[in-house]
Amino acid sequence: MPKIAISRSQVIDAPVGAVFEIVRDFHQWSKWSPWLIADPECRLQIQDNGYSWEGEVCGAGEMSVVGEVENESITYDLRFLKPFKSQADVKMTFEKKREKTEVTWTMDSSLPFFLFWMKKSMEAYIGMDFERGLLMLKDLVEKGEVPSRLSFRGQERCEGFVGVGKRCTASLCGFEEEMDANYKEVRKHYPEGEGFSVYYDWNVVKGMMTYLIGVKLEATPGVIPDGMELLTAPEMDVFVVRHTGPYRHLSNGWAAGMAHSHSKKFKHLKKFPPFEFYEKESEGEDAVVKICFPMK
Repeated sequence: MPKIAISRSQVIDAPVGAVFEIVRDFHQWSKWSPWLIADPECRLQIQDNGYSWEGEVCGAGEMSVVGEVENESITYDLRFLKPFKSQADVKMTFEKKREKTEVTWTMDSSLPFFLFWMKKSMEAYIGMDFERGLLMLKDLVEKGEVPSRLSFRGQERCEGFVGVGKRCTASLCGFEEEMDANYKEVRKHYPEGEGFSVYYDWNVVKGMMTYLIGVKLEATPGVIPDGMELLTAPEMDVFVVRHTGPYRHLSNGWAAGMAHSHSKKFKHLKKFPPFEFYEKESEGEDAVVKICFPMK
C-alpha cells in the first residue's frame, strides 16, 4: 500500500510546558483542530488518554496516546473508521527555542491501494491541514483563544456582477503579500465597491495557484487599466461559508467548504470557479469574508 509521510512545524511564543499542557489536554483539541472547525455538530467522546469523533463532514475515528515524554513528545495511535478505514502513527514533539517552543506535528500512514493515485495530493492537503492546526494552536497558546469563526450559511442566490481585477499565478507559499499588493493597485483605480477574489486554479502538489483579485462595479467600465481585466459573473446558486477573523486564518473557511463538498453536503459546479467577497475589510481580527462555492 502507498506510504504517506507528513511533517510540519510552528514556533510558539510560550514555554515548552505551557504548550505541552494544552496539546496533551484532549478537551482543548476542538479549539485548534483543523478538521473539527469544519464540523461544529461533530459528536466527541473525550477521555484523559484519547478521544473519538463522529460527524457528517469529518467522518469517524479515534485517537489515543500510546507514549509520551513530558514536555518532549506525545505519540498517538490514530484510526479512521469513516469514510474508509485506515491507521496512522502520529507524533507531536516540543523543542525549546530560547523562550519559545517549536512544535512539530508528524504523521506516517498508508493509503488503500485503490487510492494510490492520490498519494501526492493527500500529503499536500494533510500538510496544509497541519499548518492550519498549528497556526490555531499558536494563537490558542499565545492569546488564549483562536480568532477564527465560521458560519455555514448553506445555499444562497448570488446575483450576477461585473468587476475589474488583476489576474496572477503565484506560489501557495507566501502569496499573501503579492495578493495584497495587487489589491492595493486595483484600489488605486477603483476606490469604491466591494472587493473580491476568484480562484481559477489550485495545484497543491506543485504549490501554485491562479487568482484574480479586484473590485465589484455598478456598471461595465469603458476603459480598463493596463494589466487588469474585466470579469463578468453570472447569477448562480452558491454554498456560502462566512469567515470572521484575521486573514491568516481564512484558509479555515476554504478547507471547511471543500470538506462539505467532499461529504456531499452540496454539489460543486465547476463551470465557474469559487470566489470570495470582502464584506468587512480589516487588518485586525474582525475581518469578514464571504466564501462562495458555485452549486449545481
